[in-house]
Amino acid sequence: MICELCGKDVPRLHRVVIEGVIMNVCDDCARFGKEVKKGEIPKEVKYLPPEVVRERVERAKKRRYRDIEEEEVLVEDYPELIRKARESRGWTQEDLAKRILEKKTVISKLERGEMRPDEKLIKKLEKVLNIRLKEKVSGVYRKEEKKARGMTLGDLLSGAI
Repeated sequence: MICELCGKDVPRLHRVVIEGVIMNVCDDCARFGKEVKKGEIPKEVKYLPPEVVRERVERAKKRRYRDIEEEEVLVEDYPELIRKARESRGWTQEDLAKRILEKKTVISKLERGEMRPDEKLIKKLEKVLNIRLKEKVSGVYRKEEKKARGMTLGDLLSGAI
């Protein structure tokens, strides 16, 4: 077996943490680090060994798809819904902005579809305009960075629903 630090061929290696990296080293190089028990990953480790990384990637792949019973998403035609509801009340963009304590430019951008409203703004608009800007959807979604994406045509064709 070869020491990962000095390159010596030795009969026995020690598993140690040296400067945040778990390494297999000889008796002489073991003094430069802290011995690690098999399966243990100390807090000071900055770089994980390849086998641990591989295991975590495999676990993440298994969790990639998840079923969601129902989820509320913003309707696609929200700009038109907001504009029609505002106009049906005879309000200008400025009037609506004052009623929900936002700037006129926010309303303008929403109605042009240049801006997606956040949850707080959606609730204000729904309450003042008495409309629904969210709809419930169900099906299979791919998990992505803390949020789910909408269903794609591929999901529908593959029979994922």
